[in-house]
Amino acid sequence: MEGMSAEQRYGELVQLALEEGARAARVISARMVVVDERVRLKCEVPRCAKFNQYLTCPPHVMPVTTFAGVLAQYEWCLLVQVEATGVDSGDKSPGRIERDVLKENLKRHRPYQLKLLEIIERVEAAAFKRGMRFAAGFTGGECVLCEQCVANRLSDPCRHPFRARPAMEGVGIDVIETAQRAGLPIHLSSSENVLWTGLVLLE
Repeated sequence: MEGMSAEQRYGELVQLALEEGARAARVISARMVVVDERVRLKCEVPRCAKFNQYLTCPPHVMPVTTFAGVLAQYEWCLLVQVEATGVDSGDKSPGRIERDVLKENLKRHRPYQLKLLEIIERVEAAAFKRGMRFAAGFTGGECVLCEQCVANRLSDPCRHPFRARPAMEGVGIDVIETAQRAGLPIHLSSSENVLWTGLVLLE
């Protein structure tokens, strides 16, 4: 392993992600992952409809400062993108996004979010089996494993504790800036297909 490039060392994980349906998968330095308290702020200002609705979203995930400390212990990670075919991010409301539009968007995006989660799960498991015992995956957006999360999110356990993964945004990752640094840009409010993005911390 010594003397190998990151691409060579983690090439099998990249290939696995692509075989499982990722549009793109790229090994990047953990230093390229941008953490910004303002990302977490946007969960509350304006209030995201998912805030406090899922165990994988704020305020039920680790604080940004805690995650930043954890990230500092890693050297490499894998950024993964899944393309939501035929689903763009164009602004379809005259002002703030309307509830009916939001509901329809969620329905259209759910299969792609689930695909991303499945890829993140498999890459994380494969990394663990290759000796990366601290491999940890993060997905994009709210959890899509249940139609509705547990009723009491302060005491009820998650129904899928080994599958649910925190949202990148929820722990303060600037997904857009991180993707741009990795050469995988995301275009918001455009006619281009939406790219759901996830991350696996490797070692």
